[in-house]
Amino acid sequence: MNKHLSLSLKVLVSGLLFGYVVMTNDLIKVYESLNSVNVSFILLASFLLIVNYLFSSLRWYYLNLDKNVSFFYLLKLYLIGTFFNNFLPTSIGGDSYKIYKLGQKIGSTTHAFTATFLERFIGMLTLILLSIYGFFLFSSTDMLTLLLTFGIVIISFLTFLIYYPKYNFKPKYLAKFFGILDKIHDSFQRYFKLPKIIFLSFILSFMVQFSAIFSQFFVFRSLGVFLPIDFSFFSFPLIFISGYAIPSLNGIGSQEVLYQTFFTQIGLNSAVIVASSFLYHIVRLGVSLIGGILYAFEK
Repeated sequence: MNKHLSLSLKVLVSGLLFGYVVMTNDLIKVYESLNSVNVSFILLASFLLIVNYLFSSLRWYYLNLDKNVSFFYLLKLYLIGTFFNNFLPTSIGGDSYKIYKLGQKIGSTTHAFTATFLERFIGMLTLILLSIYGFFLFSSTDMLTLLLTFGIVIISFLTFLIYYPKYNFKPKYLAKFFGILDKIHDSFQRYFKLPKIIFLSFILSFMVQFSAIFSQFFVFRSLGVFLPIDFSFFSFPLIFISGYAIPSLNGIGSQEVLYQTFFTQIGLNSAVIVASSFLYHIVRLGVSLIGGILYAFEK
């Protein structure tokens, strides 16, 4: 799809979803909810987002096997990429910048892509595990079913990493595509002998997602809402995953709709839900400005 057409589609979807939220809510009540915000919880949510980016950068650092790159350089790239997410389509738009800059630094775009993809993929897998855990908590499912489900997800991940068919049949018109695919697979092969790095990345991923979940949890607390912890573990990961799937600008529109879809199920007032979503956008934008400042100084 043409880049301009893709961007236009995502702007359109964000605009339509955001317009739907505005049209179906009493904005005066939303404004009144925002007036009651407890700033101390907003500061705590902002701090947790910074912690999230620190652990994410550390995970990326360990997954980048070319150790001539410092943690602080990757942290800078991560923060700048987060800033770019405010303007690029979907919540992973800034990854293109990160891959490009890291590829320049280590002399391999393929290895940069592999490290960045794995950093995202492990994070996604952790989100799924936490959402499953949260679902089983509030649905009172037995522990054996929970463990079996976790096992299936983890085995699926390992199968994905280990099994990759080297295609013998490669039509000439697809030679370039298969060539890229083979390079990516060869890059992944480097991790097969480093299970400790994969394990450590999973541990860091849980720290990343805990801080992300609780940053949103405390945004709700700033408006006087105490969300059930189990429902938070179930809902917030799914809302975050939607940022990868729904065409939108950094979750604008889609986040509001999903917040309403999930949190009205537990009896929350729609105006408070929308106010919380607005606040989280503001918190995320505010923290991401650190990356904007770093990018300005890089020029």
